Amino acid sequence: MADDGDDNAPNAGENWFDSLGVGGLAACGTIAAILSVVIMALLNQAGSARLSDAAVPVADDAVFEAPAPAIATVRPADSNAQWIVNAEPFSATPGQPLIAVIVLDDGVNSHAVQRALDWRAALTFAVAADLDDSPSRLKDIRRAGREAMALLPMGYGPDFGRDPNVLRRGLSEAELQRRLRWHLARSQGVVGAVDQHGGDIMRDIVALRTVAQGLAAEGHLFVDARSATDSIAAARLHALGVPSTRYTSRITRDDSTDAALMALTDAEKHAFIWGTAIVVVDAGTGPMATLADWLRDRNPGIAIAPISHVMRRLRAAPDVTAQAE
Repeated sequence: MADDGDDNAPNAGENWFDSLGVGGLAACGTIAAILSVVIMALLNQAGSARLSDAAVPVADDAVFEAPAPAIATVRPADSNAQWIVNAEPFSATPGQPLIAVIVLDDGVNSHAVQRALDWRAALTFAVAADLDDSPSRLKDIRRAGREAMALLPMGYGPDFGRDPNVLRRGLSEAELQRRLRWHLARSQGVVGAVDQHGGDIMRDIVALRTVAQGLAAEGHLFVDARSATDSIAAARLHALGVPSTRYTSRITRDDSTDAALMALTDAEKHAFIWGTAIVVVDAGTGPMATLADWLRDRNPGIAIAPISHVMRRLRAAPDVTAQAE
């Protein structure tokens, strides 16, 4: 009888993988898992080496663009501000109502303005810089002991084109700055500015920012004469550091006597209620005659004050010029 051999020996035609059994398969799985972990570790180490050799930017090397400042203006200290330096001495009883009267001299009726310099009232006079003799007019005002202001054309008037340096909307920032500097350079000794012929610029926040920079740089105050009824100039300039306010009443060159007296009466009422008022008067024969009569007959409890002192009252600042007397 032929010997069949050992039953445990694999047959020549049998698959070796099938002969491993359960234990062998488990061992192979464990070995494969270990090799996978080893290979992954080697790959990770190799990748880290490459990254460490690369130039990777860090946060310290990053450069960020700084935002533009809200307003690039260095304002002088109050003691050096032109509205303080050029203020005329004045004193009033504490709590006494004050009214500032600003006479606008645009050259139409300069003789009436000159006569008003001799009145016994602390009027304020605003002179247009484009007049040929505006520097000498300002000197006359200062010699008379009155405060002076620059009359800024914030738009075109009936005499379109008379002044090539009108401050208007649509100009580049550089050109608007140049025009403003031209007006202020011809307005030495003033405490500030008041507008005339207000146009679109009076509600243009970008252009008003440029105007504010020019006025704040020298410490000028600003009175919004509301030559544009929708003007935001006073509010905008005040927010940008320029001492600013709006007029209470205005008397135009074409107003009747009754209309002018009504405007002055409104200013009196406002001053008694709020402590201050500002009246803007276009220089003309009729308005100036009405103003002269009112000054003579006005309520004696009201003081006519220079514009700088009304502004000081509004800002509740100390009366430095009165202390210096």
